Amino acid sequence: MRTIVYVDGYNLFYSVLTKSPYKWLDLYTLFDRHLVRSVEPASEINSIKYFTAPALGSMSKDPKVEQRQARYHRALNTNNSIDIIKGYHQKAITTGFPVESIEGVEKLKVHVMEEKQTDVNIGLHMYRDVVRQECDQIVLCSNDADLEPVLQMIREDFPDIKIGLILPRHSGNQHSRLAKKLMNHSHWTRKSIREEELAASQLSINILDHKNRTIKCPDEWK
Repeated sequence: MRTIVYVDGYNLFYSVLTKSPYKWLDLYTLFDRHLVRSVEPASEINSIKYFTAPALGSMSKDPKVEQRQARYHRALNTNNSIDIIKGYHQKAITTGFPVESIEGVEKLKVHVMEEKQTDVNIGLHMYRDVVRQECDQIVLCSNDADLEPVLQMIREDFPDIKIGLILPRHSGNQHSRLAKKLMNHSHWTRKSIREEELAASQLSINILDHKNRTIKCPDEWK
């Protein structure tokens, strides 16, 4: 069964990887060997589309975040079955009250970083791939309810297409939310990713790119 996997990169990173030692993640091994085939053994992953946006060091406490992300993307690009589709981040100023508001305290102005185009890119790629008959099954890895409309449309317009859903949640975290709106339109759902699956899906510490140059795992991720 021809399968394309669509990964919401920031959703995966901040929901599962932020505090883990498994950031040097081999996406193909994770989804092919551990996640998708465990539910649908007949699946043949033709492509993994990884949706993300370049990090902004100026908005982070760690200025090296851009370098680490760029190195990781270079490592992923050594696998011809992985496509990286990038949106962008936009700085903005907004106002709001402190979470623990004190009587008489006025609204504060704060800088925020907004990720742009990711949801739109995921939705458009999913629908276009189905229209072009590129796959028999689509698998979404996201917990973002904003993607409900595209799953609903695909389910209604293309009833022969199987829809899988993988929620980027820790297996031991029973309190994180479930995107039930996404689950309603999927044929099958995996509700978590286990720690041992991440550990078994790590890239080599040193990888050669297509020009025989070495890409090293960042020291902070070893």
